[in-house]
Amino acid sequence: MPRATWNRIFEEVLRLQLEDQGNPPHPGQPGRADGYRRLKIAGVEKVTERPLIVYASACTSPAKPVSPDLLMLDPSDKIGFKTVTDGIDSPNLDVLVHSPGGYPDATESVVQQLRAKYTSVRFIVPSFAKSAATMLTMSGDEILMDRDAELGPVDPQMRTQSGISPAVAILEQFNKAQNELREDPSRLPSWIPILAPLGPSLLVDSQHAIDLSKELVETWTKTYMFAGDPQAEEKSKAIYEFLSDHGQFKSHGRPIKIPQLQAHGVKVIDIRSNPALYLAVDELYCCLDILLTNSPVYKVFENSAGDALIRSVAAPMALQLPPFLFPQPPRPVPPHPAQPPPGVAPPVPPEPLQPKAERTEK
Repeated sequence: MPRATWNRIFEEVLRLQLEDQGNPPHPGQPGRADGYRRLKIAGVEKVTERPLIVYASACTSPAKPVSPDLLMLDPSDKIGFKTVTDGIDSPNLDVLVHSPGGYPDATESVVQQLRAKYTSVRFIVPSFAKSAATMLTMSGDEILMDRDAELGPVDPQMRTQSGISPAVAILEQFNKAQNELREDPSRLPSWIPILAPLGPSLLVDSQHAIDLSKELVETWTKTYMFAGDPQAEEKSKAIYEFLSDHGQFKSHGRPIKIPQLQAHGVKVIDIRSNPALYLAVDELYCCLDILLTNSPVYKVFENSAGDALIRSVAAPMALQLPPFLFPQPPRPVPPHPAQPPPGVAPPVPPEPLQPKAERTEK
């Protein structure tokens, strides 16, 4: 029986990490496991014949001791996307996405950034791209997904005094209160504690958030996914109405799979229809999952050429300098593992880490 891909990749990554412990790379140079992961990015490119960048966060690593806000798509991600696309001059680009979503306005900024440079953009989803990350994929010419992967609803979520609430539910609740109080004003005492946290602007903000989500999804699908299609506007509206239907999904975390997306007109392809592509993407995703689960790293921007921006907690990451910038001196005798050189983080042990929940890079 063939080995499971994750186990096979984990054993290889573990072997490379142990080699790094015995013979550490020069300060500023990537480790052997980093090089192995970048070879997997190149493996996907070999199949697709298109450049690929990776955008992934530790959103499916439940033990990661970081604030969920650090995992979201936010305005600081622009520098990560710029870092990994600066050297890619092809008119085509593929983007592997693994993200819980984030801020719609930050997503809009990233879409503008990518579309200003690339004529054709595709998004590859091996496992998980929810909320604003789903919105991001809607700006692609098409989406390539594993059949087990999932997108999610795009109905906006609002921060309230009692936590996160769907914008649609906030408006529905307010309308329900109005109708009930119009019929029976004596119910006011029971509604006061419910309505009080809404504040002076939450209702307006909720409606604006819904309008923005609608505008972005419809504009992107009409402009890119259905470019040149005489029915682009109707198809775009149908997709947004499906993805934003809170009443149907009932939860912002509900999975949306390939058959549902195809049934509502989204241009999505099951990567398992191409066995070589499926294997290449699966191996790369396993590399990313192992990195995000078993190290202090919580967000990765990377390409096959070695351009990367990697964010981590607990220990600052040594800069990875291109080897051609400086002549390489002879390798020194490796220091004792308990006493790394000043300014150099100790190698990541193979077992899962539990770093302090301190953000060291933003």
